[in-house]
Amino acid sequence: MVHIFLYTGIAVFALIWVGNGLCRGIFSLAGLKDSIAHLPAPVHSAGRWIGAFERLILAVGIIVHSWEILAAVIALKTVARFKDMDDRAFAEYFLVGSLFSIFWTMIVTSAWLAYDHQVGGDVRKHAEQWMGIAAGKD
Repeated sequence: MVHIFLYTGIAVFALIWVGNGLCRGIFSLAGLKDSIAHLPAPVHSAGRWIGAFERLILAVGIIVHSWEILAAVIALKTVARFKDMDDRAFAEYFLVGSLFSIFWTMIVTSAWLAYDHQVGGDVRKHAEQWMGIAAGKD
């Protein structure tokens, strides 16, 4: 049981904190860091939290095979930032951040699922059985 919590904790750490660091690095490399420089500091911090929650929600969607969650997260983010999309620099910043979050979540979650199935406790399979959901084919 400790093993399950350990590899799941590592995955959550990679998903959130490593993901935030990599995303900031991509913004710097792409020259997009200045796109939000005019915004107050709390907005920067809120963006990190939004990205963390976004990746967690996306990971749950991937684990339970609910691609509607992916569509809902993107739609919610777009509606929330619709007026800001007129600013090209911000739109690029938004798209790069959103696409990175999706890509990073797919990588980390796929690695967690593979490890969980091959070496770990096969938590997903047991959760599906417990909830009465037909387990997906391997």
